[in-house]
Amino acid sequence: MLSGSWPGELYLFKRKPNGTFAAPEKLKSGLMSTLNVGRASAVAAADWDGDGDADLIVGNIDGQVWLLTNEGTKQKPSFSRKEQLKAKGQAIKDDGGDAGPCVADWDGDGKLDLLLGSGSGSVVWYRNVGTATKPELAAPVNLIEKATSPWEGKADLTRSCVRAKPAVADWNGDGRPDLLVGDFVSVGKDRENREQHGWVWVYLQKGTVTAKAEALNR
Repeated sequence: MLSGSWPGELYLFKRKPNGTFAAPEKLKSGLMSTLNVGRASAVAAADWDGDGDADLIVGNIDGQVWLLTNEGTKQKPSFSRKEQLKAKGQAIKDDGGDAGPCVADWDGDGKLDLLLGSGSGSVVWYRNVGTATKPELAAPVNLIEKATSPWEGKADLTRSCVRAKPAVADWNGDGRPDLLVGDFVSVGKDRENREQHGWVWVYLQKGTVTAKAEALNR
């Protein structure tokens, strides 16, 4: 299991044979240098360049998304090279900040795409219009719109809220990818006595490439 952190370091939790996890290890780019591309890191692992090993795609609080290419092997990864992911030739920077990347084949064309959650609550889809070994990302397509800010006491509790962190799975077994979105929401009119929640929502895909669907918080 991989995890980001508020300071920005990335952690690996190795799975034990009994299903539990070992103590976390900080991922490093070399013998001494700890991997860190910015605060509030959120990390996804995928074979982005199609060479058979896992690369890292990391978002940070500034809304940037970084690709850390594995130049080692599956058994001995090495992440000495990093670059900002681009869409239509421009470095990705979500204006809501707090970028939460997910890598999946959203449109079923056999190529990995980027789905990006935002501090604003939105989730956008960057389609891979390149190849499986040389991805190129198109302009973003909104899957989930921005949320009402919970800090104003106006959170919409019928949908996911801010700090969206998406994952992709065929939740209902209909052969189409669905979205699972973790969020943050603060409930109550009194700012000092609000209940704070981190819910997980399911968005069932109704069409072929859209997540406009019913939402569930259970």
